[in-house]
Amino acid sequence: MSPAVIVTLIIVGIVVMVGAAFIAQSVENARKERLRRIAIINDRIRHLSGTLNDIPNQYMTTDLRQFVIGLIRQSCAALFTLAPNHSGATAQLKKLDELSTQAFANELDSLQPPFEDPVTGQNIRTRIKDLVNILVALNKDGSLEKSLAVKYVNQGKMLFELISVDVSLLAARHSEKDENTFKAALINYSSCLKKIQKINTQSQFTHRIAHLQAKTEQLQQKVKTQVEKAATLAAEKAVEEEKNTRADSNKDWQIKHDYE
Repeated sequence: MSPAVIVTLIIVGIVVMVGAAFIAQSVENARKERLRRIAIINDRIRHLSGTLNDIPNQYMTTDLRQFVIGLIRQSCAALFTLAPNHSGATAQLKKLDELSTQAFANELDSLQPPFEDPVTGQNIRTRIKDLVNILVALNKDGSLEKSLAVKYVNQGKMLFELISVDVSLLAARHSEKDENTFKAALINYSSCLKKIQKINTQSQFTHRIAHLQAKTEQLQQKVKTQVEKAATLAAEKAVEEEKNTRADSNKDWQIKHDYE
């Protein structure tokens, strides 16, 4: 075998080895990318499903709920393209089918919040924030149109503010139980009223606003009564002090007169 043939075979062998290594690396990179995309979609489905399970009806619109269900279905479809026999996606779609058959009552205008402590309210608010962040991320990676992202992000922000109002109302309700803190209660109720009027862009909080207006008026009257009562007591005290002062003056004059 001539030296030229040997060199040629060596070169061919090297090319084949490099090509095989390149193909193997490409296959491995594709596998890792596929697993990465599956993990991202699984995480998205987990967070979106969590919003449906953890956010009460008082803080969920019918429109937003259906939109989230649609996003989960799209994510499951994306999983099937990467893993046709993905059991998690199959189970998730079954849950969505069951959820879609359940009646959904919109309770945005409910006067009774679904929590009795601020920590629970803050946790629900965090879930809303998570949902908004997901929508923003979907828009950034091109998975969600800007118009839809803006629409539902604004709904999420509105719900976030609504929860903040209900958290603040806990302090207001506590303050109105004590006549010594009526003024603090009035400030809290007035602040909550202004906030909810600001987000009442579609007249969806008529009962809440009417309730807060009534509460504010009641407390204004109570605070006014307290102020008037305090003024009356102060005036009576001043009169009494004036009488005592005059009595003391007369007494001093009488003592002086007796000595003279």
